[in-house]
Amino acid sequence: MRRVIGMGVAVSAPVQRVSHALRSPSMLRDWGDVDIAARLRERVGVPVHVGNDANLGAIAEWTFGVGRGADDLIYVMLSDGVGAGLSLNGRPYEGAAGAAGELGHVTVVDGGFVRRCGNRGCLETVVGTGALVGAVAHSRGPDTTPADVVEMAVAGDLGCHRVVADAGRTIGRALSGICAVLDPKLVIVGGGVAAAGAPLLDGVREVLGRRLPPAISQGVVVTAGRLGDRAEVFGAVALATRRTSAHLLAPS
Repeated sequence: MRRVIGMGVAVSAPVQRVSHALRSPSMLRDWGDVDIAARLRERVGVPVHVGNDANLGAIAEWTFGVGRGADDLIYVMLSDGVGAGLSLNGRPYEGAAGAAGELGHVTVVDGGFVRRCGNRGCLETVVGTGALVGAVAHSRGPDTTPADVVEMAVAGDLGCHRVVADAGRTIGRALSGICAVLDPKLVIVGGGVAAAGAPLLDGVREVLGRRLPPAISQGVVVTAGRLGDRAEVFGAVALATRRTSAHLLAPS
């Protein structure tokens, strides 16, 4: 008989490395300093491992997807929110406080819209799915969904193609400084918006090629993730499997 020996959970907020509590109540109100792993462990009776969704996306693509074999990569998650997960020297990098990769907070528009975090002009306000839908809603109707924008861009709709391509260029601007510092081998674009393909990816490539020094721009590969909007689920499985296995194999 099979039995559950561990659980992995993806959350849309930074997770503290030591306490495993959420670090950003502005993202999940009333959840600040809540140890989700401990709460769930009390209910399900097995070890629970919690990670930031973008970080888990990076782990998933590195373990199962297009990032296999790449020691240095940046995974960009494009969904309602925008985040990044980092793998450096073959290991996940979460930063001193577990909050590395908050790409959606990078300012790309001075004096832009105020975000829920209190900052202005964050990347998320420009390329998140809400922003993409808002950019075409006046001409495509109020019932337009993010999936509609992606599908129409792929089908050749000029307006949606332009919106997605502009989003790619803006993402490239936000990534250029990070790539200049980290010199990654891969930039993997994931999440539902990544299904737009060439318009989005070409926009990222265009800006990185223009802004990065040749030594970096000629080596970095920008590609869509293989796992789509399921990457965070696969990452949670990988996290739980890795940590549970390490616990079971540890000397008693």
